[in-house]
Amino acid sequence: MPLLGKVSRESGTRLTLDKLDKTLRKEAVIAGIELKIFQCYSEERMLKVISRNRNEVSGVLISPGALGQCAHSLRELLGILKKPVAEVYVEEFPFADEAFEKSVLKNVVSSRFTGKGVEPYLLGLNSLLK
Repeated sequence: MPLLGKVSRESGTRLTLDKLDKTLRKEAVIAGIELKIFQCYSEERMLKVISRNRNEVSGVLISPGALGQCAHSLRELLGILKKPVAEVYVEEFPFADEAFEKSVLKNVVSSRFTGKGVEPYLLGLNSLLK
């Protein structure tokens, strides 16, 4: 995700992590919900963040990237959590289509989205709001 600005510049969407966070926060304000955003680089950190916040969240919007292909512990946690989960993949990243297809999370998430720019994140957030 720190390289989102670089890959999105090459695709023409010009999305940065900061723009993504601001867009999601704006949507959360409009929807009247509290949104917590965490950026993790390891499955272990994702497990800790989700586990620690499990009683405070109504749903999870997750963009696992390539990690989604091997995140068996995360799959188990999300299955135990029993809360809506939207899985998001950004097409600008190399191999995003492959990661989307091979995700081990696809059987435990409520919805899945892939696309360019901020669009899949907004679709994911809106699916959690329903």
